[in-house]
Amino acid sequence: MISLIGTSHLDLDGYDRLKILLDHSKPSVIGIEETREDFEETSNLVRSLSNPQIFEQALRNAQRQFPNANPDTLRLWLSSANYETRAISEYLTSKNIQIIYCDDPKELVKVDFEEQARKSKSPLNQGIEKFLRLSPGEARLNISQEYSQTEYPVKDCAELVDFYQARDQFTEQILRAQKGKVVYVCGLDHIFGDYHPNLFDRLSDINPKRIKLSEADRL
Repeated sequence: MISLIGTSHLDLDGYDRLKILLDHSKPSVIGIEETREDFEETSNLVRSLSNPQIFEQALRNAQRQFPNANPDTLRLWLSSANYETRAISEYLTSKNIQIIYCDDPKELVKVDFEEQARKSKSPLNQGIEKFLRLSPGEARLNISQEYSQTEYPVKDCAELVDFYQARDQFTEQILRAQKGKVVYVCGLDHIFGDYHPNLFDRLSDINPKRIKLSEADRL
């Protein structure tokens, strides 16, 4: 059995929601939308930010990068950064179960995410800055509205569709090889995106369960 959990990477409450869904699902295998190397790097970052001094320095850096951000939202955003990695790492440790790395390193190297993160006017940072200008209440409403969508726009950008589909194909092969109760955590686009076949389409013959992270609020 495979369950696909779609997340908003900016979800300020994502950590608590993912913990609830993992506890509810009780998987024997967890897949993550990262390579092994990326997971180890983000795990190290999450651990370092648990140090109050390092967190406050990171917050000051973020304030310089996003000077127009709402201070409370910025703090919450930084606290919740890489929440998928944090929640999954803690679950793996407590349950001693297997993790599988489901993203394609050959595809990911085609996009320099670090370069995008360094450029203040990159589409990535412009989207983050727009979100961070909201108050915490407005930001949570924004995320709620994102989860309420039935389909997510991807197909208008042919390059993005190609990028997603190449990664989806890689992920599909890994997930099909697993046994037991598998939970795969990924961005909403991959399983609810308006491009086809998306990852959910590719696995349709084995009847995967597809849910959004916000469904944790009902449990």
